[in-house]
Amino acid sequence: MKKILFFLLFFFPLVCFTQQNIETKFTLPEGYERNYNDEYSIFLRKFPLKNNNIVKYHNGENKYNDNIWAAVFDYDIGTADLHQCADAVIFMRAKYFYSKGLFDKLQYTFVSGFKAKYLDYLSHYYKVDGNKVTLVLRNNKLEENPETFRKWLREIWMYSNTWSIEKYDSYRVPLSDIKPGDFFIRSNPPPGVGHAVKIIDVVSDSRGLKKVMLSQSYMPAQENHILINPQNDGVWYEIGASIEVIQTPEFTFYSDELRRFIN
Repeated sequence: MKKILFFLLFFFPLVCFTQQNIETKFTLPEGYERNYNDEYSIFLRKFPLKNNNIVKYHNGENKYNDNIWAAVFDYDIGTADLHQCADAVIFMRAKYFYSKGLFDKLQYTFVSGFKAKYLDYLSHYYKVDGNKVTLVLRNNKLEENPETFRKWLREIWMYSNTWSIEKYDSYRVPLSDIKPGDFFIRSNPPPGVGHAVKIIDVVSDSRGLKKVMLSQSYMPAQENHILINPQNDGVWYEIGASIEVIQTPEFTFYSDELRRFIN
């Protein structure tokens, strides 16, 4: 009896309150398995999900879930209206590089064409004058730590968008080569707007048919969430040679809008 009570008191609460991730929350489609087990793919599907299924806007208000999402990634997006669609795409890649200490790979391009590098940011600040951006030496070099990384990310979110990602930081890939970390993106030159969703997980069957899981942020700035497929109310989207349109709950993409980060 004592052993049973010990189990209930100590083990059961741990199971109840452990954060889930994609691997623990969602089952694979029947007959499908994961073929991408590189570090980045594993990082994406093991990223913690919020215990509640609530998407918060940057101002703290709740977004109404009109059959839009099935889960929400758990990270701080800040209180400014910055973390929108392109910013969520950037965040997951940047967070992976940072977690691995790959600071030299932390670089994204502003709309102006300026390449903003994290290592430069530690010793310089960005002086932005319209489309002209210059590096100005700091009086005191910033300490490298997670808070500095978050501040740098806010600069990226402020001055980059779907257009700059598509124009400078990515290249087109065929749908047949889709991998975790890729993204569907449509952009327009400023002041136009576009949208982007990230491929978070990819599975395939013995015939080579693939299904993917997608996530997004949107406007106004909001938490990153895993999208429901409006065609079947699940989280998996079928991808194949005959697929020309990818319909998500709030945006429709075409199969030739798939891209991958250069870096």
